[in-house]
Amino acid sequence: MKKLVLIALFSLISGSLLLAQIKRPVILNDPDYDVSKPLKFGFSLGLNVMDLDIRNSNKLEIDEDGKTFQYFSEVTHINPGLNVNAICDLRLTENFHVRFLPGYSFGQRNIDFFRVDSDKTTLETTMNIESSFIELPLGIKYQSQRFNNVRPYLLFGGNYRTDLAAYKRLKVEKGVLIRLEKSDFYYEIGFGVDFFLTYFKFSTEIKWSSGIFNAISNDFAEGAENYRNAIDHMRSQLIIISFHFE
Repeated sequence: MKKLVLIALFSLISGSLLLAQIKRPVILNDPDYDVSKPLKFGFSLGLNVMDLDIRNSNKLEIDEDGKTFQYFSEVTHINPGLNVNAICDLRLTENFHVRFLPGYSFGQRNIDFFRVDSDKTTLETTMNIESSFIELPLGIKYQSQRFNNVRPYLLFGGNYRTDLAAYKRLKVEKGVLIRLEKSDFYYEIGFGVDFFLTYFKFSTEIKWSSGIFNAISNDFAEGAENYRNAIDHMRSQLIIISFHFE
C-alpha cells in the first residue's frame, strides 16, 4: 500500500507539471542539451523509506512449564531518511545513458518482536535499526523522445551498499539485539521525468531498490538468541524519491 501511494503521488505531480508544459506556448530551454557534451555531472537530493522483508522461521520453543510458544518479528514503524548523491551521466546513444550516482543515505527501521503462546500474543520488545549507507548505484537510463521541455525516462540497474551502522555494539540493555550484514547488492528499477529549465535540467524520480542476499547476520546479543532464531531470512528494501540537478 505504501508503494502504491508513493507511486500515485509521484504520477499526479509529474502529470500536473506535464500538463502545464503542454497548455502554454513553449520556448525550448537549452535545445542542444541532449546532443552537446556526452559526459555531464550534477548532484541529487532525495527522501527514502527503508523497509525489511522478513521471513520468520516459525520455530516452536518449550518453556519451563512444558508449554510451546514461538517468536515472530515484523517491521511496524518506518521513518523517512535522506539521500545525497553526486551524478555522473554518460550518453551512449540518443536514448540510452549510463548513470553512476555515488553517495550517502541514512534512515531507520523498527522491528517488533512478538511472543505467541497458545492463548495470547505479546509484544516482547522493539529494536530500532539505524542504517547509514555508502552507496554506489550504477544504472541504465532509457529516455523517451523530448517533448517541449519534458522528457520521461525509465531506469534500471544495480547498487552496492555498505552500512556504516551495521556493527554497533550488541547490548540488550540498549535495545541492540541483532545485527545486519554490513554489505549487500541491490537491484533497482524506477522512472522519472526530466524538466529542461533555463539554466539547468531538473529531474524528479522514484526508484524501488531491493537487496539480493540475506541481510541478517548470525550475530546476536547475549540473551537475544530467541529473537535471532525467530528470523529465517531478511531482505533490505528502499523506496527513494530523488530530485536531480544537472
